[in-house]
Amino acid sequence: MLSIDKYAYSNRWAEWSPLTKAGIWLGLMILAFQPLLWLKFSMLVCVAIITVRITQVSWRQYVKWFYAILPFLFLSILGIIFTVSQQKQDLLIACHWGQTYFGLSKTMLPVGAKIGIQAFSAIVGTYWFALSTPFTQIISLLHRLHLPDNLIEITMLMYRFIFIFIESCEQIYHAQKLRFGYDTIGLTLHSSGILAQMLFQQVIVNYRKMELALAAKLYDGEFRIS
Repeated sequence: MLSIDKYAYSNRWAEWSPLTKAGIWLGLMILAFQPLLWLKFSMLVCVAIITVRITQVSWRQYVKWFYAILPFLFLSILGIIFTVSQQKQDLLIACHWGQTYFGLSKTMLPVGAKIGIQAFSAIVGTYWFALSTPFTQIISLLHRLHLPDNLIEITMLMYRFIFIFIESCEQIYHAQKLRFGYDTIGLTLHSSGILAQMLFQQVIVNYRKMELALAAKLYDGEFRIS
């Protein structure tokens, strides 16, 4: 079980109606994208505190969950504020190559900051929903919203394969770690290549096992989700 999943099933609001929590999440998304900056910050701080309190997760663990997301957010903002100009005064921080200047645009910097705060606020709100709502409730909610069965089935299978992927990755990584496979840069690159190869093979093997298990249960191409 993923650590996020563990908190989703054991938090203080786990038994709340998924429809209620979905409504709150929708309200948080509206707050994240409304124009008032102080309201975004207030929402961000309050939701983060509430999430930590209801799940009883440590702040250290809560912050670690953002490590995988922040690089993508940073690169997205960088793509907005980084520009090329013929005029040095248009840039906040600039370096030149010939007569062309590269740097951070004074005009786009506020725009990038606004989008970054919006995105981060939305992520905090989504983490609240993920940490307070068990996956079974999410499936129930999707069904109550009358979404297509195929979409719900794909969601279930993706959820299942996340566990297969992470479990296989952790097993292979720890085995390599015990054999000092990441002690140097060269070994790290070599071990990472082997991990990627073995991970792909292991996921295919686990997928075939799941196919056999479904066939043994007379799976007819449709999951009973009602």
